[in-house]
Order: sequence, then C-alpha cells, then structure tokens
Amino acid sequence: METAEKYLLFGNILKTFGKNGELIVKLDNRAFLEINLKEPVFIIIDGLPVPFYFKVFDKHANNRLLVVFENIETEKFAKQLVGMQILLPYKKQIADKDFNLNHFVGYRATDAHDGNIGTITEFLDFPHNPCFRIIHNGKEILVPANEDFIESIDEKSKNINFNLPEGLVDFYVSE
Repeated sequence: METAEKYLLFGNILKTFGKNGELIVKLDNRAFLEINLKEPVFIIIDGLPVPFYFKVFDKHANNRLLVVFENIETEKFAKQLVGMQILLPYKKQIADKDFNLNHFVGYRATDAHDGNIGTITEFLDFPHNPCFRIIHNGKEILVPANEDFIESIDEKSKNINFNLPEGLVDFYVSE
C-alpha cells in the first residue's frame, strides 16, 4: 500500500454523529484547520486512495471536527467510514504555507545520491527559502523545504526521502 509515502495523516474517523452522515474526526497532532475545502481528502478503501470532498467542516471540540462528506449523507453510509483514516497528499501540504513544517523535526533524512544524511533538528522559516537544518556527523546541512526536492515521506518510520541537487550535501560536509 502506498499510503505511507504519498499521504499525511489528517485524522481518524471516530464515530457517527446524527442521522445525516455526520462524522466526528479526531485530528492528528498537527493543526490542519486551514485546509482548502475545495480539494479532496483521501480514505484508503480496499487498498486504494478514494477522494472525498467535505460538505460540512466544523470544529466540534478540542482536536475534533464534525464533518459530512459529499454523497455520504446517511448514517448507514457514514458508519462504513468509522475507524478509517483521512489522508492528505503530502506534496500539497508541503507547498501550503499553513502547514506546520516543524512537524518533521526528528525525522531521518535520506538523499537519493548520498543515502542517510542525518536527522532534521529544526525548521528554519527563512523568507522565500524555508529550510530544514540537518546534522550529519556533527556538521550542519541546510536543505530547502521545497516539494521539488522531496520524493516521499514515510510517516510510520519518520523518514523523508529527498532528491537533492548533486553536490549540495558535499558542500556542507566536505572539509
């Protein structure tokens, strides 16, 4: 299943709430309340990501949302989604300035050319060039937090796979 590499967890569907398809969603630790409601979220059904669009999206309680998806407007259909995860495509969120990139502090960083390059220790929100600070053998590497350089994100193993321009890592770690 490709979910770990292609999506970020938005939240878990806890239970139904009413007779018209209402669902209670527990948000993941990150605050995604500024998402674009015109874009789909995804739920993995039978191993495939299925897009869903919000019809209702309201804050319900602490870290909880009340949602209704388009075309899921009965309790019977809503019950089928209870226990499932709601996912967001990671590239969309990396590009979204409202997404908190501090979430990736502590993730291991690997590069297509250089392999394991270290652990992300800080997100630096430089204007026009946000970067991740990575420590590699005691040396600092600054990697642009740009979706063009990110190949995949594995939430489960807390790893980001980069495809950085050749020589970028060497620039920082060579004597």
